[in-house]
Amino acid sequence: MFNLSYANFANAYRRYAVIDRQALAAELGWAESPRCANGALITSLALLSLGVPLAGSQVVAAGPLAGGRLFNGANHLADWLGERFAEPEIIAQDGGLGDVAYQLFGRRGIVAFMQGNGPTGGLIGLLDGRNAPTLCCAAEIRHPLEVRFWELH
Repeated sequence: MFNLSYANFANAYRRYAVIDRQALAAELGWAESPRCANGALITSLALLSLGVPLAGSQVVAAGPLAGGRLFNGANHLADWLGERFAEPEIIAQDGGLGDVAYQLFGRRGIVAFMQGNGPTGGLIGLLDGRNAPTLCCAAEIRHPLEVRFWELH
């Protein structure tokens, strides 16, 4: 188990979210840019930079996070968070993702939209109190089976 504060996590997440793919690859010591800087990769980088020892399949080759392991799939990272951090709150989707956005609005933490296509599917990211509709719209094309939420204070 580990402790996360919203302020520290959000700062670390935002730092990595704004880096373009080529600069991110260079910072991580990777020969090739990641296909995309997806939410799982950015969330993993934020957690790793806060000292959380992850067990992902991608290894950071250079820089201050060298040797750290990152997840590239939201489903896998969400499962890992549920086992190692805290049991997530499951958000009901009975009213669709519009209702999920309503339930999440004003809350802060990590949200995962679980997909049924294996560990690399889904969407995970920072919920900042205002971006619930944006995240739910992005998740809608993935047809999530479950929405998990970890509140951070």
